[in-house]
Amino acid sequence: MSLTILTRKPPAFPRPINPYRPPEPHAVVEKVEPGSLAEEIGIQPGDEILTLNGERMEDVIDYRFLITDEEVEVVVAPGGRADDSYRVVVEKEMDETLGVTFRADVFDGIRICTNNCDFCFVYQNRRGMRKSVYVKDDDYRLSFLHGDFITLTNLTEQCWERIFRYHLSPLYVSIHATDPEARVAMLRNPDGAKLMEHLDRLFSHGIEIHGQVVYTPGINDGPILDRTIEDMAALYARGCRTLAIVPVGLTTQRSRLPALRTLDRDEARSVLRKTRAYQQRFRKELGTRFVYPSDEMYLLAEAPLPSPRSYEDFPQFENGVGMIPRLNAEWKRVERRIPARIGQPREVTLITGTLAAPVLRPFVERLNQVENLQVRLAPVRNDFFGPTVTVAGLLTGGDIAAQLAGTDLGDVALLPSVAVRDDAFMDDWTLDQLSAALGVPLEVVKPSAAHLAEAALGPDW
Repeated sequence: MSLTILTRKPPAFPRPINPYRPPEPHAVVEKVEPGSLAEEIGIQPGDEILTLNGERMEDVIDYRFLITDEEVEVVVAPGGRADDSYRVVVEKEMDETLGVTFRADVFDGIRICTNNCDFCFVYQNRRGMRKSVYVKDDDYRLSFLHGDFITLTNLTEQCWERIFRYHLSPLYVSIHATDPEARVAMLRNPDGAKLMEHLDRLFSHGIEIHGQVVYTPGINDGPILDRTIEDMAALYARGCRTLAIVPVGLTTQRSRLPALRTLDRDEARSVLRKTRAYQQRFRKELGTRFVYPSDEMYLLAEAPLPSPRSYEDFPQFENGVGMIPRLNAEWKRVERRIPARIGQPREVTLITGTLAAPVLRPFVERLNQVENLQVRLAPVRNDFFGPTVTVAGLLTGGDIAAQLAGTDLGDVALLPSVAVRDDAFMDDWTLDQLSAALGVPLEVVKPSAAHLAEAALGPDW
């Protein structure tokens, strides 16, 4: 690492902020890596980076682009106080960064969705939940950075230009239906009919996408689903790399919303038969299976999941496509290293949703073969959102407390990381609050076989 401080003085004048921009264009530092450029400069957590080379940053994408220069002017506001800001010019290698992470990946506020989908989760919530639950986002930057799905109906011309300038590829796009009338009805937005126009614009600039269909019985099933799969497969050569089919998720909090229903077992099996036929055909025509049902679709159908090889390079893993097969494959490798016994007696409770319980039961049975280790599986029914919501990611602290308080949970209770964000559940219960209610320490477990084994076995792993 090389660092040359050329100047260190207040900036000559503050850069004007457009009053019509979102209200929070703040690049606030969360962490500083030891030994980094930022540490040598004196940047600390809580400081705000106002500009890089005179440019105010909208997001970490701007940061990643601007920091590649070999000479960078950094304007820093200690503790966010612009009046105390100072300027540092550093010389660095092209691949060096400041060595900071930010409190948020977008600095100017999340782009809010203008669609009104009847199945939108934001519309199916109670009051008093975690604040982030009520953010109805449709932000292309989060699509590129984290695989969040966007509809393309909320892009301004400036957004389009940034996508092309930075070549933000791939993006993850909510297709739902290629039939214009069906898509408009699902999004409740007339711009939904412009899907093919929007996709053509992306592909013309070399942007690839991964698509998603939220399968809703009676809305985008049958011939509409067939047309959607066919239309998107025809765009494979241009840049549509995959298409996932996921079942619609509905809660009991649907007051003043149109009546929708979830899939039953036979319908889920019908979807699997259809997609298997398409996969066989596309492997011959395209060299890829292209269309993938989500893991939840297989669980609803009570059907065995495919082998990990069937998911090729797991392009939609974060969308729940192939997550369980990869977990099972990883477990086979991990269990070879599980010891025959551990030194100190240990009791553990693994908390999960009802949908994942059958998947985790073989893991628990294998762990219980370890001498001095007792692992209990505790599926929690989702009373908060209703019986149709069975995934672990929507567990609430209140439901866990109501169903498990007063029971012997052993030395520690393990929680799936997908249920917790910023140490809080969907219903705004905190980890500390739940731990006090259950009377046991809590540990958050990532969706990894190795992490599960490590958490269950404790210090002896």
